[in-house]
Amino acid sequence: FFDIADFMTLDAVTLKNLEIIESNRNDRSNKRSLLGVIDKTVTGMGGRLLRSWLLRPSVKRSEIQTRLLAVSELTESILRDRIRFLLKEISDLERLVGRLNLGTATPRDLLALKNSLSMIPKLNSSLSKVKSVLLKVLSENIFEMPDIQALVSKSIADEPPLNINNGGVIRKGFHDELDELRKISKNVKQTIASFEERERKRTGINSLHIKFNKVFGYFIEISKANLSLTPKDYERRQTLTNAERFTTPELKNWENKVLGAEERIKNLEAELFKEIRSKVQNETKKLQSTARALATLDSLASLAEIAA
Repeated sequence: FFDIADFMTLDAVTLKNLEIIESNRNDRSNKRSLLGVIDKTVTGMGGRLLRSWLLRPSVKRSEIQTRLLAVSELTESILRDRIRFLLKEISDLERLVGRLNLGTATPRDLLALKNSLSMIPKLNSSLSKVKSVLLKVLSENIFEMPDIQALVSKSIADEPPLNINNGGVIRKGFHDELDELRKISKNVKQTIASFEERERKRTGINSLHIKFNKVFGYFIEISKANLSLTPKDYERRQTLTNAERFTTPELKNWENKVLGAEERIKNLEAELFKEIRSKVQNETKKLQSTARALATLDSLASLAEIAA
């Protein structure tokens, strides 16, 4: 929330004439605007915050002075370079938190969040000996959240698909039932081959094949020439010109197990991912605080880079 008493109000004409955000020259990149000249931020959230500082310049003396002291301390090259190097590895947490709370965050978003949080301990270590009040306050509001890092690390696959319905989102070893279902689904070809070989030996029909289509599912196909060898426990499913299609109680049970496993895998992965996302979402306040502090740190370091 903004209080109009906290900043100088700049109208559109003033912003245009002073070239604060956009250049009046034929410069599509706006590198000749004030923002274009002083924006050395390395994160999207830092860039947006610096822009807002220029659109709404602070008139609070204490705020201006604390920023100035922080920038002065960050002109020390080793500290500034270390911070900027680490910030480059951090994703746009503000946008990630936004998607998280809208319920649209993808598995890759959670990985980006986890990878960003993994940089926080090093950042806090770099800020451990700072002297300016603002940098100390920022350090106190940058949370490491090891539980969230651990949860995402053990639950989300290293290279998940964009769409959770495509499967392969949840890491192997995270959920016992899911692992068992995947094992069943993975062994389909092997099971088909062994079942087919066993039925060929039992019936003496070397041309016997087990096939699959979306209408009939799995079935045994026997040519018309070998119909006399068909066992009594075979149940006719379809008659073709040159062949007959059958099923057996065993094949039916196996088919239900395989097709049910594939459907259950999709549903279970979706359920698990939503549970994981919900747990991460519970840390929204800490994530927002961290994002805001990192954006401020990035903006201050950008000004220090220009100052240096």
